[in-house]
Amino acid sequence: MAASYSNKENVDPSIVTVTCDNRDPHGINKHLQLDFFNVIAEPDTSAYNFELLHEISNKVYRYTKIIIYRFLSILIGLPLMLCWGLIFGIYSFTMIWIAVPIRRLCQSAIAEGGLYIQTISDAIVAPLFRSFGQVYSNVRMTLFSHAIDSSKQIQV
Repeated sequence: MAASYSNKENVDPSIVTVTCDNRDPHGINKHLQLDFFNVIAEPDTSAYNFELLHEISNKVYRYTKIIIYRFLSILIGLPLMLCWGLIFGIYSFTMIWIAVPIRRLCQSAIAEGGLYIQTISDAIVAPLFRSFGQVYSNVRMTLFSHAIDSSKQIQV
């Protein structure tokens, strides 16, 4: 039994594995292009900075971003992951054990009620309206235009 879990042949190819090189396998945050050249871009040679200053700026930006990101990930990210884990755990539990069974119950009750309503409609309502249709099927209407005498019109 344990050997089947460690066997690489039983791996589902549709499940993407997260590696150290690819931590966003589904491309959720591909819009976040925050490296130095996507944030600080000098468009032409007239706007170029000194080469040494440019390299120092690049390193300062990169290391500051990394240090601040990692510090905030430890300080705020871990508690947030606890909160998100709780929220999505509660959401999953609610959907699996409460919402979906209630929805299935309602669908079943509505379908069952629909059968009774269909039967009642076929037995009572349909013949009633069919007889109304027969009664009023010989009603004929004729439209004609008639000029109204102007002396009989109300003047406002």
